[in-house]
Amino acid sequence: MNKPIVKLKERHESLEKELKGVQEKETGAKVEAEQILNQMDELKAEAEDWKSKSDECDKVIDELKEQNASVAAKLAKLDRQVKSKEGQLMQLISLQREISEKCELEQLKLPTVNDPMDTGSSSQELVLDYSQLSEIYLHDMQPSERDKHEVEFKQKIGSYLAEIECTAPNLKALDQYDALQRKEKEVTEKFETARKEEKEISDKYNSVKQKRYELFMKAFDHISKGIDKIYKQLTESHTHPLGGTAYFNLENEDEPFLHGIEYRVMPPTKRFRDMKQLSGGEKTVAALALLFAIHSFRPSPFFILDEVDAPLDYQPLHKPSGDDKGDAAAAAEKGEGAAGHAPRGLPDDIARVRLLASVVQLYLCADCEQWLV
Repeated sequence: MNKPIVKLKERHESLEKELKGVQEKETGAKVEAEQILNQMDELKAEAEDWKSKSDECDKVIDELKEQNASVAAKLAKLDRQVKSKEGQLMQLISLQREISEKCELEQLKLPTVNDPMDTGSSSQELVLDYSQLSEIYLHDMQPSERDKHEVEFKQKIGSYLAEIECTAPNLKALDQYDALQRKEKEVTEKFETARKEEKEISDKYNSVKQKRYELFMKAFDHISKGIDKIYKQLTESHTHPLGGTAYFNLENEDEPFLHGIEYRVMPPTKRFRDMKQLSGGEKTVAALALLFAIHSFRPSPFFILDEVDAPLDYQPLHKPSGDDKGDAAAAAEKGEGAAGHAPRGLPDDIARVRLLASVVQLYLCADCEQWLV
C-alpha cells in the first residue's frame, strides 16, 4: 500500500512543479503580450504620423506638378522667343555681310577690334568696333527709328560725295608734304640745340645765383652778428653802460634779393620806435654803426667820413673818444658842467676832430675783427 502512495506523492510533486512552471510561463507570456500591445500602439501612432507625412508629400507633389507645368509653359514661350531672335540674328548677319561686301567694293575700311578674344567672341570673323558710335545709336531701336536714321545717313553720305566730287585734288600735296617734313626736321634739330644751350646757360645761371646767395648771406650773417655790439660801443657811457640795441634782419630769408633788409635801433633810455621817428643824431649813430659793421666784413686800410658829426650834440661827439670821464672830472673841477657832459666852451672843430680821431681809433684797432669780440 505504501508504494502506490509514494508514487502518487511523487506524481503530485511533479505535477505541482509543472504547474509552477506553467504559471511562470503564463506570467512571462502576459508580460510579452503587454509589450507587444505597447509596440502595436507605437506602430499605430507611427503609421498615423507617416500617413500625415504622406498626405503632405502628396500635396507638395501636386504643387510641384503645377509649378512644372507653368515652367514648361514658360520654357516653351522662351523657346519660341529664342527661335524668333535667332531668325532676326540671321537676318542681321546676312545684312552685315552685305554691308561688308559693299564696303570692300567701295574700298571703305570699317573699324574692327584688334583682338576678337577681348569681346568674348569665339568666331573667326572680324568683330566690328562700335565704340565710335554715339550712345543714341547703341540702344535698341524700333524698325521705324532705324529706317529714319538710315535715311539721314544716306543723305549725309550723298552730301559728302557731292563735296568730294566738287573738290579738285592737289597734285603737289606729296611734294609739299616732303618739304614740310624736311623743314620740320631742321627746326627740330635747331630746337634741340637751343634746348641744350638753354640748359647749360640755366645751369650756369643757377650756379651764379647760388654763389651770389652764399656770398650775400655770409656778409649778412657777419654784419647782423656784429652790428649790435658796435652800436652798444657807440652808445654806451658811465650812465648807460649797456648802451643801445640794434637789429638787422631780412624781410624774406628764402629770397633775400626780392625784398628789403630791416634795420632797427633802440637808443639808451628810449623805447623801440621806427627809424623815421629817431632824431638826426640818433640816425647818425645808427648809420655809423651800420658803416662800421659793413667795413668789418671786408676791412679797408682807411676810409673818409665827411662831416659825419654835423647832426650830433656835444655829448655824443664826446662819447666815442673815450675821454668822457676825464673831461667830466675836469668840468667838475672847473664847475663848467655836470658829469658826463662835454665842456660848454669846446669849439665845434675840436669836437669834430676828436670824433674823427675816436672813429679812426675804433676802426683801426689791432684788428677790425675786434668789433665782434
